[in-house]
This record gives sequence, C-alpha cells and structure tokens, in this order.
Amino acid sequence: MIFPSENEIQHPHLSLRRGSMVSEHSMTVVRLDEISAIERERTASAVQSLLVTRGVIVPNDRRDQLWQPSTWKPGPEAATVVEPTSWFDGFLQTADNGVDISVDRDAYHPVENDEAPRCPRCDAEAPADYTESYAEWLEAWMVEGHEPSFSCGSCYRSTPVGDWNGRFSVLVGAPAVTFLNWPPISHGHLAELRDALGGRTGIVSSHW
Repeated sequence: MIFPSENEIQHPHLSLRRGSMVSEHSMTVVRLDEISAIERERTASAVQSLLVTRGVIVPNDRRDQLWQPSTWKPGPEAATVVEPTSWFDGFLQTADNGVDISVDRDAYHPVENDEAPRCPRCDAEAPADYTESYAEWLEAWMVEGHEPSFSCGSCYRSTPVGDWNGRFSVLVGAPAVTFLNWPPISHGHLAELRDALGGRTGIVSSHW
C-alpha cells in the first residue's frame, strides 16, 4: 500500500478532523484530459447545474470548517442517485456529508484504499515500475502535466495510467466532483456525471 507524504498529496478533508476515530470515505469523479481554464469552468458549471436541477445537491446553509466544510449538501432527491441502503437517513445527519465541485487541477488519492490498478486489456497487475517510480511519475503528472503510460508485463499493451482499471489508484485532473461519506453512487448516475465531465474520466474511492 502506498501512502502520500504531507507535502505530496492532501485529501481536501483529510486533515480537518484528524483526531476523530470515525472512519470516513469519499468518491471522486474526475476529468483526466487537459483542458483550458475556461473550459474547466464551463464543464464544472454544467456538472453543478445537473446536480442542482435534479435536486441531488443544494447550497450548504450549515457550513462549518470542521464539521460541514463543503459548499453543497445533500438535496431532497439525493436518494435517487445512490444504491439502496439501510443507513441513508443516518447519512443525512452525519458530519462532512457534502459535495465538492472542483475547477482547479488536483491529485485525488485513495489514501488507505490505495492499490495499483490493473491492465485494461488482460486484467494483469500493474508492472513493478508503477510502484517503484511512483513518486517520480506522480510529481511529473501533477506538476508538469505529463500523464505516464505503463506497459503491461503480461500482454505488453502500453496504456496511460488513467485508463488502467480500478477505483483505488491516484488520479490527476480537473474538473472533479467529490461525494463525501455518501452511500455508493448508482452506476447510472456515475455514467451521467462522466458524460457531463466529458472526455476521459476516472473514479477514485478514498478511505481514511
């Protein structure tokens, strides 16, 4: 398992309640393609409009830096975009259950969920250089915008890291939408979000 250093990646809500013994999680859908700042703003606005129009989110009128730091909170139709669960009512009352829509390019790390992705062609594990050169390629992707590609040791296909299979690996991009401590988002709604973001997209499921 790979853990980021304090100076490498910071999950946006990771440090807020670090003393809490409560386990937390998030799901982020992020666009991987490089697009202009204007296009990022336009795309983020489209995602926001989709969620607001459908009643999935509403402005957070109980915002608090420690317990409810997000701009958006669950709306009256939030239940329509998640998988059925017995703890939905409890979710509505929990701390840090908002939604973040980010315009700026950032890295999204699975934290304790971290594992290497798998080949999109043959499902083989990522090659050793994925782990061995992790810090170097992640810095190049985040700082210089150079998304790395890796060659599968089984089928030899070379694929950009964002297109390898898995939800528990670091991704870099923008815009992005993050659901904090929500029940699992339905496959149909994830497809809608990915369509709204456009281009190549990825999903990161984080736990800390």
